[in-house]
Amino acid sequence: MGILSIKSARKWWLWAGAASLLLFSGCLMLSDNGPAIGEPPGIQQFALSEVHLNVLESGDTQSTPVVLIHGTPGNAGFFSSYLSDPGLQDLHLLSVDRPGWGDSEVLSEFDGQLSSQSAMLGEWLCQIADEAPDKKLAIVAHSYGATLTPRLIMDNPSCISAALLLAGAADPALAAPRWYNRMTNVPPVSWLASITGLGLKRSNDEMMLVQSGLQEVRNRWSEINLPITIIQGEEDMLVHPDHADFLESNLSHIPANVIRRTDDGHMVVHSDRQFVISELRKLLDTL
Repeated sequence: MGILSIKSARKWWLWAGAASLLLFSGCLMLSDNGPAIGEPPGIQQFALSEVHLNVLESGDTQSTPVVLIHGTPGNAGFFSSYLSDPGLQDLHLLSVDRPGWGDSEVLSEFDGQLSSQSAMLGEWLCQIADEAPDKKLAIVAHSYGATLTPRLIMDNPSCISAALLLAGAADPALAAPRWYNRMTNVPPVSWLASITGLGLKRSNDEMMLVQSGLQEVRNRWSEINLPITIIQGEEDMLVHPDHADFLESNLSHIPANVIRRTDDGHMVVHSDRQFVISELRKLLDTL
């Protein structure tokens, strides 16, 4: 290979690396930019066996807990407009920094597997459900959080009473790492991702393990037996809309309520917050 072609290849890798990092940082910056209404949320810290969790809290602490779980990359602030929405203050809202994200500290080495996230969050969820007045707990989860939640339900069936899943992956056949995930997994792009300070390398580590994590539970969907609503944007460019078909088929024994939004993309959680809240209310009415 000549000098020119070597330089061209290096230049291509740098440009491709920059493009992949922009994709990830774009996901990160698609955060909750809704109006901050009412009192700011409080902060709670929970010291558990494997993780110290940071949680933003609002609403009525004597009401049904609704746990909000963000995607990757991200943090509890992703749901800030839900926490401050005046129409939700009769509920006990808890937006958690997932283990290894925001101000939540994993006590050992970070492990991006769905099973590990489930084990760490499950301990906390069961604690919250046990302390709830009616012993019931609902989850609202977006993207990677919605991918994780079925595993949480399978592993902790007595601690979760309902779930609203927004733009989550479920079908292993559709969850293979994208080209930018594979590129970000190797130098020099992995080095660039690790020094951004945005958690892009950690996010990519999680995404590289999603397919294998979903394969682990491919025969466990029949274990789920609680009210579930799924909202999927048909214009989603990050999570294939056909994941909703997989969920509808594998949760037909419930059956799950699957809502396909023809004009929405990956950020349905914020594009129509009041619609999401209305579906949450319907879900809670079934408890």
